Amino acid sequence: MHPNSQAASMSLHSSTDFCVVQSDGRPARRLSSFAFVAVIVLSCQVGSSFAGETVPSADSDAAAPAAPAISAAPVSRTAISPETPTLAVAPEVVPAWTKKVTVGGGFVLWYYQPLDVGGAKNNLSLFFANLLVDAKSGILGLHIEQRFRDTRLRAFSGGTSWAQEVYASVSLNSETTLKLGKAYSHLGLFWDNSFYGNVQVYDGLKLDPDYGLSLEGGYATGQRAGLRYWVQFFLVDGQTNVALQDRETFSISGARRRNQAIARLEPFAKTGSIEVKLGLSGAYLEADLPTVGKKDVARGAADVSINAGGFSGWAEYLYQHGQSVTDFPATGSFSSHNHYGLAGLQYSVGKVTARYNVSFGRYADISTTEWMHVPAISVALGDWLSVLAEYVFWKRYASPADTLLDRSLNITLAGHF
Repeated sequence: MHPNSQAASMSLHSSTDFCVVQSDGRPARRLSSFAFVAVIVLSCQVGSSFAGETVPSADSDAAAPAAPAISAAPVSRTAISPETPTLAVAPEVVPAWTKKVTVGGGFVLWYYQPLDVGGAKNNLSLFFANLLVDAKSGILGLHIEQRFRDTRLRAFSGGTSWAQEVYASVSLNSETTLKLGKAYSHLGLFWDNSFYGNVQVYDGLKLDPDYGLSLEGGYATGQRAGLRYWVQFFLVDGQTNVALQDRETFSISGARRRNQAIARLEPFAKTGSIEVKLGLSGAYLEADLPTVGKKDVARGAADVSINAGGFSGWAEYLYQHGQSVTDFPATGSFSSHNHYGLAGLQYSVGKVTARYNVSFGRYADISTTEWMHVPAISVALGDWLSVLAEYVFWKRYASPADTLLDRSLNITLAGHF
């Protein structure tokens, strides 16, 4: 098994990695729509100065004398007084609402090179391109991220273009926002800064946008110590995470995750260039499985992360109690008691970042464990372009035989504006 055309998502945090989006899905840089409209208006003003001139066409009278390049008659010149403007300035015609809209976008180009993986072939593809629009009017906001691919991400995906996030928001105060629509869930550590990902993301536990409400805020977030929190309720899953077939509820025909409630607390402390964050999360959902009915699923996670200058580190433990699939880790079997862990270290010097991530999933009911190792190095080529190289070793340990799921070199080029 290999993830050819089944890549994980990209880095969301590191300034020297592929920072196409931040942890809330927004781009690192945006170009105001006012700039686009202003350029168009200026072009129209310049072009209008030629509108009154007659340009001979190919059908003009051939016998007509050509206009001289320089007139032989004396040229009358009139002095311009200091009070006379040399260029008339047209009144602004740009709609006021355009000043409240920002536009961004990006792309990820992915080269996959398997290393002694049976049946796997190398490939170069567009993992995705995206377009982001944000609007703000008073306390009201709007966020849209649309993604595009040449082919479907998964066989069960709805198409080659999809809405990754779409929500309206209202700012309840300076530190609290309520979102309504499709937004990322926040169970456990949000991401590990990689492109390829971890065992958790292929089980649908990371980078998972769903449909419902999300209350996000904090207390003293601008101080040396404070608290951030998320309280979320999703009526139904969003069907656009990067989970693999049979490892996520909605990858099963007719199945959905429903009535998912999530709460996360994230206290933090800062001193100088050092910041430490702790995370505690809990979730409940119903796995609506056509063949067995609705199953109650509970999940809990604890995590820690630290940033100190160019150094970053993180770790997480996540536990699931309850059945969410029917045919994983093996056809005809499932595990209702699953343990997950991940850890990573990262160090940045100038435009270069070195990183190592390791993750595992232990499916206790059927004595199966998966381990994934992802060392990586990235280089920022400028403010908007980065290249990342990752080596992946992913193996499943189970009776009667172990299985190599992937061993590959993955190189990605990402750009954003």
